[in-house]
Amino acid sequence: MSGLDNIVEEIRNQSKQEADEILKEADVFCKDYMNKIKKDVEVEVVSIEKKALADRKLYEEKTVSGMEFLERNSILRAKQQVIEQAIDKARESITGLNDEEYFNVLEKLLRKNVQQGKGKICFSKKDLDRIPNGFENRVKEIVAENQGELVIDKEPANIKDGFVLVYGEIEENCTLKALFDSNIDRIKDIANKQLFG
Repeated sequence: MSGLDNIVEEIRNQSKQEADEILKEADVFCKDYMNKIKKDVEVEVVSIEKKALADRKLYEEKTVSGMEFLERNSILRAKQQVIEQAIDKARESITGLNDEEYFNVLEKLLRKNVQQGKGKICFSKKDLDRIPNGFENRVKEIVAENQGELVIDKEPANIKDGFVLVYGEIEENCTLKALFDSNIDRIKDIANKQLFG
């Protein structure tokens, strides 16, 4: 081999060695870079899995919470319906009393609502037709205790039950519906305690 061939061979060997070094460095760089990307992807996957698990858990909690809310709401509605039915039956039980008992209830209601002064007490047609003997005298006694004067209006009032007290322009609605309506919260509380403890 000549000197020129040796130089060319030397350059070739050196070039191959440098190329091998570059390839080796590139290979190390690629492996390091791929390992870093792999670690980053693994961290991202773990993060996504945690978030998905947390989202799933939150969804399950919301679903359970929503179902519990619907169940509580349904139970509450059912209880309210039972209470309303109990109140309706209580009102019906008063109107279904025999004449003497019914008018005894009305006397108690009158005692609580009578006022001083002159006025009249108005009944429905049904109640006017079934006023028991002695009731008018008991009304006069109750009114006299309160320094008042009431007469039973012979014209039927447009009411279902109970009575209306009229003092001039002032009317006191003492129908059973008005009595129940004005005390509805208290009645519901009592019914709730009686029915559901």
